[in-house]
Amino acid sequence: MSNDKTDPVFAAPAPMEKIPGAPKTNPFGGKNPVGLYVPMSEDEQEVIQRLVESDDLELVVHGWTVLDKPVVRHGDLRICIVFRLDFSGPVVPLSFLDLELRMREGLTLFRQKMPTEMNGQPVMVGQGIFLDLAWDIAIDHMDPKVVKLIKPGALGLTSRRLDKDTKERTARGNMSLSEKQVRFLKVIEENAAKIRADDAQKIEEKAKAAPDGVVVKPDDQ
Repeated sequence: MSNDKTDPVFAAPAPMEKIPGAPKTNPFGGKNPVGLYVPMSEDEQEVIQRLVESDDLELVVHGWTVLDKPVVRHGDLRICIVFRLDFSGPVVPLSFLDLELRMREGLTLFRQKMPTEMNGQPVMVGQGIFLDLAWDIAIDHMDPKVVKLIKPGALGLTSRRLDKDTKERTARGNMSLSEKQVRFLKVIEENAAKIRADDAQKIEEKAKAAPDGVVVKPDDQ
């Protein structure tokens, strides 16, 4: 076997889109061909794009601070808010942060409690300490009222996950699916439910088990 870097054994694999016959999208039209997820609708993606371009967003870290114009990266499923959090005061352990992404006039877009730990222990924060963080949000669907507020021209069902009759969120929504897609969708739903349950359990356990002095839920600003 040759150690020459041009030897096929050591060559980097070709990207999926360059492999002849490889799919360009996932089973639900997502832009990541190897990711199993249901992408946002075109209306929802355009709304996210407009919000990012408007510079009308703020990140509320409840109990700590409000960050104006946070850095927001987005795709066809997720948005990621990248930010730095500077702390002051005495050093204390911090178990989780209560995060809210909203428009400046107060309209809440997303809110979530996120654990903050290192090696299974709460992070220590205080004077002179900062954390570089990224809040990753997978968007299942957006409230149609918000979509139509940001994009007044949006008509009909604005999310793939809204049932055409009840207008409520369902797993299948208004999508026309093959039997194979239905099986994939079941896997997606089961995984998402497990992640939500695990996250909720972690937050609950931290709140109950936190010893004196551990900050688990600072007072809202």
